[in-house]
Amino acid sequence: MNYELITAPLIGAAIGTVTNGIAIRMLFRPWKAVYIGKLKVPFTPGLIPKEKPRIARSIADVIGNNLLDDETIRKTLLSDDIKTKITTALNQKIDSLSESTQTLSELLDTKGFMTVVDDKEKSLKDTAGSSIAKKMIDMNVASSLIDFAEEELSHNSNPLISGFAPKAISSARESLIKKINDLINEKAPSLISSLIDNEYEKLKDKPVGESINYLKEKFPDYEEKLWTLYSGFIGKYLTTLLKGFNISGIVEQKINEFELPELEKLIMDIARKELNALVALGGLLGFLMGFLNVFLG
Repeated sequence: MNYELITAPLIGAAIGTVTNGIAIRMLFRPWKAVYIGKLKVPFTPGLIPKEKPRIARSIADVIGNNLLDDETIRKTLLSDDIKTKITTALNQKIDSLSESTQTLSELLDTKGFMTVVDDKEKSLKDTAGSSIAKKMIDMNVASSLIDFAEEELSHNSNPLISGFAPKAISSARESLIKKINDLINEKAPSLISSLIDNEYEKLKDKPVGESINYLKEKFPDYEEKLWTLYSGFIGKYLTTLLKGFNISGIVEQKINEFELPELEKLIMDIARKELNALVALGGLLGFLMGFLNVFLG
């Protein structure tokens, strides 16, 4: 019996298995360069420790530019699945709030937002009046009021009024516009500020459930309106937000922060099956080479 026909393939298989196993281990080990005196031992550190920054940058570029690019994230955030999840969560929250007897001020206070909301209301109250007054003047509200008055008075049943009043108003038009604009500048800011303050106080003291139910009746299609707002926000600001997040930079930084043992474990956990298959393939090739060597010899 030719024992070499058995031993040679087995030895070849052992060599192939061990060689591929060592090659895979050399991807990670040693973690640091090894020196004999001043001479650096070849292939140290391992390939992955040596090229870790470049590998991190390459992986980050693939993830940021190809896997999690703007269009992919946009499609995901605007998908039917996300819409269903957002709508479901929104309805659950609204249904819960619609049964609440807490006032808005109590609810905001428990969440720690009351001070912030009060500050925003004060800021709005201080600026809205003058802004609206300026807008009214820019929109020629005074002129529109005079036009309306002339039209109404011209149709008055009293001939004296319908014949005289429109002409009198027309002759004093510029003076009236100035007086109305002066009145808007003088009175509108305080009136608007007072209106905002009164409505805000009413809203704060109203039960949340009552307000929610009112809004649900007023806007039965609120789901679609909110989704339209959400979609518009994503469409307009997603690219800017992602540039701010810098996904590639985050991934690269995270990979570089991994300790080498942790990175090795992570890669092995992901590719263990494939790496073991390479070791087995080395054994198989070694077995075949050993067999062919004997057979051809």
